[in-house]
Amino acid sequence: MFAISLLTLNVYAGTKVVVTSGGGTITVDGQEDLEKQVDDIVNKNGPFISNSFAMANLTGYPVGESHIGSFPHMQFGIALGMGGTNMRFFDKNDPASNNGTMPGITPNAVLNFGLGLGEKTDILGKLFVLNKSIIDPGVKTDIAELTHYNIISTGGKFRYQLFGKQTLLPFLFNFGGLTISAGFDMMYGNIRVQGNYDATYDAEVNWGPIQVIPLDFGSDYEGKVLWGIFGITTQAIAYFEVFGIFQPYTGFGISANYGYFIINFDAAGDLVCNDPSYTGSGGTNPVGTMLFTSRNGYNPYYVIPTYIVGLELNLWLIKITAETMANLYNLRDINAQLGVRVQF
Repeated sequence: MFAISLLTLNVYAGTKVVVTSGGGTITVDGQEDLEKQVDDIVNKNGPFISNSFAMANLTGYPVGESHIGSFPHMQFGIALGMGGTNMRFFDKNDPASNNGTMPGITPNAVLNFGLGLGEKTDILGKLFVLNKSIIDPGVKTDIAELTHYNIISTGGKFRYQLFGKQTLLPFLFNFGGLTISAGFDMMYGNIRVQGNYDATYDAEVNWGPIQVIPLDFGSDYEGKVLWGIFGITTQAIAYFEVFGIFQPYTGFGISANYGYFIINFDAAGDLVCNDPSYTGSGGTNPVGTMLFTSRNGYNPYYVIPTYIVGLELNLWLIKITAETMANLYNLRDINAQLGVRVQF
């Protein structure tokens, strides 16, 4: 019997394969190459996923007016957003489409609200809370069972209107105002799954004659994804009106972030040889056990400068808004959101 422990440490420690034998010398074929391959895959994609959470955290306020009105004016609505990183993956002519990386795509759906404070000030907020005690989707297959989840997205911003609305071309084109804002955003998530994980490894075994044999790994696993993103954001946005119905807006923002994205994966099971040519002890019975433990942690961008573009459709009390931001740091990371709200 023997045990193989495949330990993936955090991004700074890398990957280590440790082999322990209980009755002979057993090695994993291409051990150093395996370590490098695991390192490359994990470290290529971990930062993309982490940064997509940071981009999604900025969504939740699709409001296309510089001021929602003095107290007691207010608005309520919903916003569906997403943060996307490594979007070059979808360009077949870009190396990112076949270099082992994947796009990071993080959704963020919230209820949003706003309240007018004064002639030039208002506040906006967002909130979303969901866990298994509220809704149990009953996800259970042979591969994965959702055992726990807790997701929170919240935040708020204070807006000040530097310049109010100005009539330029009546009924055609007008300046809608210039607003600056400061706010705080947070996303937290904790998701756990369990199930069965199966794989096949080629192991070089010194058990009598040295042979390279396929060993089937059948295991039970438990996985956990944990993230927390906290950001302080300031923005300056100019608003316009076209025909009194279309309200485009654009501006710049900058967000200071602190956060983490952690993946834990633990699997334990038997290694079985199903190759009839194998003459070593055990036959088709388990010839060993393997423990698979993965720990990977990443931090998102500490600072994200953004360029903002949005368009709102003004249908009297009902407002429909589409908005996107681009990360000026690399011009490749984006987010997008669609919102519907009632303002009165």
